[in-house]
Amino acid sequence: MDDPIIVYAALAVLVVILWLGALDKLRHFAQFEAAVAAYRLLPRALNTPFALFFVAGELASGALLLVPSGRSAGALAAGALVLLASAGVAVNLLRGHTRISCGCGGLAQAATGLTWWLLLRNGLLAGLAGLVLSGMAARDLVWLDGLTFFGLTLSLLGLYLVFNQLIASHLRMQERSQS
Repeated sequence: MDDPIIVYAALAVLVVILWLGALDKLRHFAQFEAAVAAYRLLPRALNTPFALFFVAGELASGALLLVPSGRSAGALAAGALVLLASAGVAVNLLRGHTRISCGCGGLAQAATGLTWWLLLRNGLLAGLAGLVLSGMAARDLVWLDGLTFFGLTLSLLGLYLVFNQLIASHLRMQERSQS
């Protein structure tokens, strides 16, 4: 069991990433649907239902994470979504099919292709879901915990943004070296 502030920060980061990703996918649904189709993992008729299922899964897992009684289910669902997306990325990387959008949306919009670094980033997100799933130690919270929570949450979100920017830069450098 982990300190509650660490677990709460992991939980907040997951909810922000899941919901911003889902809202961006809904806002640009045709682009997300095209990204799903570009992965070439499903029959054409299943691309739209899968895209809807994925967005609904992001919204539902984010909501479950906010409800104490649904936190474990939310963490499992978030981890499963991250692993599902990672499997699609891995299959396409192994095929050499890298010039497609990851379809991530939200805070990860900068990435414009597939790279193994996406799998590392997704592994870190799955680790956050595992941290939430592991539970937290019971202790009284004090006012300083609030500051720690906000600082840690903002730091983790900042690191996520930096990681995404590094992935985007890596992809641009790769593209330039190939042309």
